[in-house]
Amino acid sequence: MDLRQLRYFVAIAERGSLNAAASAINVAQSALSKHMKLLEAELGGAIFERGARGVELSESGRLLLDRARYILNQMDNLRAEVSLENRETSGTVRIGAPSSLADILYEPLARHVADRFPRVRLQFATGLTEDIKRRLLHGALDLAIVTEPQPNPHLRYELLFKEQNYLVGPPDDPVFKAKFIDQATLRSFKMVLPLSVDERERIPGSAQSSILCDSVMPMKRMAASGLGYALLPYSGIADELAARRLGATMVRRSATGRTMALPLGRPIARATRELILVLKEECALLVEAGKIQLPKSRRQTSRTIKGRNR
Repeated sequence: MDLRQLRYFVAIAERGSLNAAASAINVAQSALSKHMKLLEAELGGAIFERGARGVELSESGRLLLDRARYILNQMDNLRAEVSLENRETSGTVRIGAPSSLADILYEPLARHVADRFPRVRLQFATGLTEDIKRRLLHGALDLAIVTEPQPNPHLRYELLFKEQNYLVGPPDDPVFKAKFIDQATLRSFKMVLPLSVDERERIPGSAQSSILCDSVMPMKRMAASGLGYALLPYSGIADELAARRLGATMVRRSATGRTMALPLGRPIARATRELILVLKEECALLVEAGKIQLPKSRRQTSRTIKGRNR
């Protein structure tokens, strides 16, 4: 197995046919077919399932695609870092985060990186914590922001901040006349919860049956329609509160931890290291601007967030 075979494999997998890949990378179709047969022989099994409409990845092929993309990305970053012609920070950094945070973080983060490191390319992804962690472990991401993650021997965690949680629902619901609500009270409500066992364990249980959902936007819409209440951080509901599409009240002693995750045992490229510094700066600025609300007892400590440098 060599890098050329991996590049050929990724080209075929992304385009779904040898013919399309051959045209895209200017390599004879017969040569691609020969290299894929050699690769399958070396790996001891089929990586493609061939059909009338082209080729599809087998289970082994899907695993190989994740690893191949990671290896090729690392090689590209290595080439950029050691090139004598390129003394600026460069390369591609792939970051994942929950959509509730990505909605307010990704745009200023991209702007900041473009201004400071114009040769760095960013790839953004969103998802629930378990999905983001899986992609990070498989090499499809370089770093991630996850929510209250469980320990993992293959990942290194660093807490960025904790966000105040709010109970949210229809804007005219009388429940939201109260300034605060206790966590114990939530047990009497029907809830809309994230589709994750870990999340369900962390969020107070409901006496009534709950709705499970794997995306924040549908959760907010269901809460607004009265199907159930949701428990969300302020960063994920600020726009809806301002437009009165949602009502909300603080939940006492309830916070969502936002944690940066990095893979252990994997070299961290220079572009990724620089992005981490910018990420911490942007988090501090979002706290200062009020777009991220720290728990009441922690608001005065916002200046201690690492990496702040205006």
